[in-house]
Amino acid sequence: MRGGLAVAVALAAGTGFALGGATGSVAASASGVSPAAPPPTGAGLDVSFPQCSPRSHIDFPTNIPFAVVGVNGGIASKSNPCFLREYDFALLLSGQTEQPHASVYVNTGNPALAGTWWPSKDRTQVGTAVEDPNGSCAGLAGAACAYVYGYSMAEADYRRVSKSLAPLPDLWWLDVETSNSWQPDVVANAAMLTGMVDYFQARGLEVGLYSTSYQWNRIAGVTSPDSHLAGLRSWLAGASYWGAAADCEKSPLTPNGVVTMVQYVSVLDADYSCHQLHTVVPTISPGHESVVGSDLTASTGLWGPGNVSYSYQWNQDGSPIPGATSGDYVVAAADADTYISVTVTGREIGFSTVSETSSGILVLAALMAV
Repeated sequence: MRGGLAVAVALAAGTGFALGGATGSVAASASGVSPAAPPPTGAGLDVSFPQCSPRSHIDFPTNIPFAVVGVNGGIASKSNPCFLREYDFALLLSGQTEQPHASVYVNTGNPALAGTWWPSKDRTQVGTAVEDPNGSCAGLAGAACAYVYGYSMAEADYRRVSKSLAPLPDLWWLDVETSNSWQPDVVANAAMLTGMVDYFQARGLEVGLYSTSYQWNRIAGVTSPDSHLAGLRSWLAGASYWGAAADCEKSPLTPNGVVTMVQYVSVLDADYSCHQLHTVVPTISPGHESVVGSDLTASTGLWGPGNVSYSYQWNQDGSPIPGATSGDYVVAAADADTYISVTVTGREIGFSTVSETSSGILVLAALMAV
């Protein structure tokens, strides 16, 4: 998977994964990791059609806690020929992890009129009616038809997996890479991805996004906080063997999302599961009401485990106040008759960066601190 870096990993008969091929050795050497070294404790794998080959393999330890299995055969319109075998292996994994022991990822893309199929109306390839938030699809390359295309590709993936598995995986990742077919129109590309998200979520499935920040922005542009792509969990690519834990602190791909997994290449595509901080909703003292000129203090409560570092952002009626980024805030005249809140962000190496926002307190308009 991803950019040609995956090595040829196969299932050794009844024993788990096996690996081989020069690509894996070169990638491992470049990262300073022995080709025989397994991923760090708690790391999992992602596998797909390149790992179907049985050529020159070395047994891989089966005590990894989770695996993400590709549904497709390189492009969205093809199937992974050994999906069921790989997924059955993932179901047998055990060990403590924040990730499901078995989840799946699907290919994405927006080929527009160059695709082998492109919608001409608001119906999927198998005829399912689509309620299109971008208007009516008329066979053109814009956002309306791109949404229907994404909805249809998700439907096809869902049908593929439904033929093999019951119950279905709870978590479905969208593999978003520049190596797939995309249009220069980032709005249309984002519509395609939204169509996939909407299809899966309508069936009660959780959706995550795999990409790098660079590739995501180039493909989908800047994501609005009210987009259906916002708030999804992020799986970041491009980490190193030694730097994977620190990359958990990076920004998610979309607003209000959380980085829950980081991919790096050692011997093969390995995935570090970011731990989750225990958080407390912050409070403001004095609480309830305030007046212009008074001092407000943020209280984080006890976050953990470990040594959490905090940053602050004070807000007026939910919008950030420029420069108000310390643990204390002096109420300004412009805050009169508004609600002031504070957002606290916690960071720790190996943990997902998370934010919590306090309740707002009313600044009384007619009074000032003396």
